[in-house]
Amino acid sequence: MESNKSIDINAKISINKNITMGLQHVLTMFPGTIAVPLILGNALNLDQETVTFLIAANLFTSAIAIFIQVIGLGKHIGSRLPIVLGSAFAPLAPMIAIGSEYNLPTVFGAIIGSGVLLFLCTFFMEKLVKFFPPVVIGSFVTLIGITLAPTAFTDLAGGGAHMPGFGDVKNLILGFIVLMVIILLSYFGNELIKNLSILISIVVGTIISIPLGLLDLSNVANAKLFEFIIPFKLGFPEFKIGAIFIMTLFCFVNMIQCFGAYAFLEEVTQHKTTDKQKIDGLRGQSIAQIFSGCFNSFPSSMFNENIGIIKLSGIGARSTIITAGFIILGISLSPKLCALIAAIPKPVIGGATLGLFGTITAAGISILSSVDFRDNANSIIVGTSIALGVGAEFASDALSQLPSVLSMLLSNGLFVVAFSAVTLNIIFNFKKYFKKEM
Repeated sequence: MESNKSIDINAKISINKNITMGLQHVLTMFPGTIAVPLILGNALNLDQETVTFLIAANLFTSAIAIFIQVIGLGKHIGSRLPIVLGSAFAPLAPMIAIGSEYNLPTVFGAIIGSGVLLFLCTFFMEKLVKFFPPVVIGSFVTLIGITLAPTAFTDLAGGGAHMPGFGDVKNLILGFIVLMVIILLSYFGNELIKNLSILISIVVGTIISIPLGLLDLSNVANAKLFEFIIPFKLGFPEFKIGAIFIMTLFCFVNMIQCFGAYAFLEEVTQHKTTDKQKIDGLRGQSIAQIFSGCFNSFPSSMFNENIGIIKLSGIGARSTIITAGFIILGISLSPKLCALIAAIPKPVIGGATLGLFGTITAAGISILSSVDFRDNANSIIVGTSIALGVGAEFASDALSQLPSVLSMLLSNGLFVVAFSAVTLNIIFNFKKYFKKEM
């Protein structure tokens, strides 16, 4: 497809083409979406039954988020653009931290509380966006991949020192085979294969795990074929101010990243996105986040890889995204399918997510490539904020004597990099931001 060819987002296409394109969108968003509950479950040592439910709930709320975004609610919620939403990685680290410090109900309370605050923020978003230029967003996204990599590597080795067989050679070999499959497909495959490389690697790794005795399907046989997702199944949410504050910071940056998705979609479709559509889309995302917390699920994010599918196929009709939403909804209502996903061996998930987190780091570096490093201020912002973030993340014991809420904040590398990058950026660009008020 030529880059200057416009794509009609309201085109009427056949049922067969809707289903075909919908499936392709589902396959593309699936690896990233199921990774979040799997990683969180492993990090918090949750049992497989709970992880199975988290996967189902996550898929269910992803479908609802798509409907809210693409179809819309009323006049001011939802962008009405062909955008696929799935699990966001930006809030994953604070979810793990909050879950480790407290419990799952506190995680969901933080998601709901931050969703309400973010909805209120959308009424002032145009004034806040200026404080998050590429030098800030790029530093933040780069550190997302770096801070999540140890979690992936732990899974690759078997899931943690408490797990039998942790560090076993067969775990390491399996995990690195999965990673190698991703690398080979990403380098040698066509655009479609590249988009599906993580999903293909998971399938290959799971098949290899069978003769190694690492695949346990006992829960699949006992799982129901069909079950409705009900709210608050894992307990009524608990609301703690510190947890809500942390979650709001990370989810706010996650919302800022949506402007990158809007820009990419404009480039692909040649369809100008209005400021109203952008803000309405952010409102839709915050409403979807509140809904997710009520159904024991996680914040969502706009998936750039699915916009890549639109670019590859030349088909960007909203109806294909709505079809994808219904397919995802159907999968979420089958505990047996979700149990099958939850049974994927930890080394397979570790190898796949290690590759995924590598691409997140690369995406952050790509954002930073647009930054003018000839300006010494930008070098200081990036270098200092990332160094502080890495130090806080991997030497968190140094802050253990601080009050608990402060310790949780400052020992989270992503909070530190976001706070320090925003603060330094304001200091170095104070006149640019506030000259009108002075």
